[in-house]
Amino acid sequence: MKPKVFIGSARESIRYVNAIQEQLSYCAEVTPWSAGAFKTLEYPMEALERELTQNDFAVFVFSPDDVINIRGSISFITRDNTLFEMGLFWGRLKRGRVFYIVPDTTPDTSHASGLRLPSDLAALTVLTYQVRTDQNYNAAVNVACGKIQSAIEQLSFFQDPAVLLESALEHTEQDYAIIRLLRTLSKRLLENPSKKYQYLSDSVRSTYKAPPSFFVEGIGVWITEETEDLRGLRQIAGNEGSGKFYDFGVNTNKEASDRILVIDCLLNSEELVLLKSDITFDKTYVLCYPIGNEIVLTVAINGRNALTEEEIDSIFLENHKLLGIINYLFGGASS
Repeated sequence: MKPKVFIGSARESIRYVNAIQEQLSYCAEVTPWSAGAFKTLEYPMEALERELTQNDFAVFVFSPDDVINIRGSISFITRDNTLFEMGLFWGRLKRGRVFYIVPDTTPDTSHASGLRLPSDLAALTVLTYQVRTDQNYNAAVNVACGKIQSAIEQLSFFQDPAVLLESALEHTEQDYAIIRLLRTLSKRLLENPSKKYQYLSDSVRSTYKAPPSFFVEGIGVWITEETEDLRGLRQIAGNEGSGKFYDFGVNTNKEASDRILVIDCLLNSEELVLLKSDITFDKTYVLCYPIGNEIVLTVAINGRNALTEEEIDSIFLENHKLLGIINYLFGGASS
């Protein structure tokens, strides 16, 4: 996967845009404004906002397209929409990821001289492209593209500060939820330690992080039970699988679709997931967690949409710290 680069310019500079795309395509996925960035029946601002969120870098080709008279001095200027677009990208990606390239010469005319840039850009090091008589546009942008490529390789993908902040806040909230769980558990265990597994079930139900549009429907705490005749797992707390017992040999010679996951979860010490109910607009998944060598915790979540493998992996990852704490507190416990 490569970083993404947007290229903007006036129509008159399209040959330079194509040359820049060719050279940067070795290190980036490049989208020129002229190649599908602006779609049919779409407002230009809609397209620009989409490109803003999708790209890690931007390059703008300035060309002497118009003239301006300021206090009697006539100069060439680039198109105002090119400057506007660069400002949008600069505001989001910041200066180190947005580049502008200016011609090394301007047309020789008695009416105007030089390419006028906004005064805010005056102190910056400027990248240039050659205005050549042989139409070799690749050579014209070669030096500038080399410097842009170095920046792309150094900075790589853009990390949106707003997204990073949101992620940090989510992790802070999850850490606080775990602190609440520990505080509640410790208080209840001191009051009545005989109900520790019911307290565990209640705490996980209020703390477990389900994906968007899903909610925690049930929790089950299963513990190893041994008698003279039976050896297996019994559900002893929560509302998921209430009162059920499965012998450790229940999965012998069974097909994958018929196996009892809590048994496989404990015997293989492996986190597992089962699509328990697949009714239209109503999906129930059961996630199984081995806790030490003698306990299995099951979490049933319900929602309208089917989950992808990536989304299921994300659920396990989001709750990894919570399950680590539970393993520390209850791992190895016996009935």
